[in-house]
Amino acid sequence: MNKVIIEELPDTKEIPGAKRWKEERGEFVQVAFREEIQHLAAFEIRKGYTRGNHYHEKKEEIFYVFRGKIKASFMDMDTGQKEERILKKGDKIRVKPRCGHLFYGIEDTVIVEYSPQVYDKEDSHQVKLS
Repeated sequence: MNKVIIEELPDTKEIPGAKRWKEERGEFVQVAFREEIQHLAAFEIRKGYTRGNHYHEKKEEIFYVFRGKIKASFMDMDTGQKEERILKKGDKIRVKPRCGHLFYGIEDTVIVEYSPQVYDKEDSHQVKLS
């Protein structure tokens, strides 16, 4: 699907860019590197619950799974193409505009979300993905 990009951040501190690594003091994650951020949030999805079930006309959203595991459902609003993926700690997901998304908590999960656009509730449109 062209409107979703999923990558696992590399587990090393030896390279430039977005990455993560563990050390004695705890885990360090550089979620974004040289990206414009106008909106930043963190949220929890408890096991058995969902978040999302919407799309944005203009806003691109980037999510990083900091802890836990989710089932992510996506739908391209232009083509109707659907896709489901299991996402885990360390995965970074870029959701382009006009892509419906729904996250279901397989485990208690913590996610960091950011966007190059400012949040505008008028740009959020409900869609039924569940």
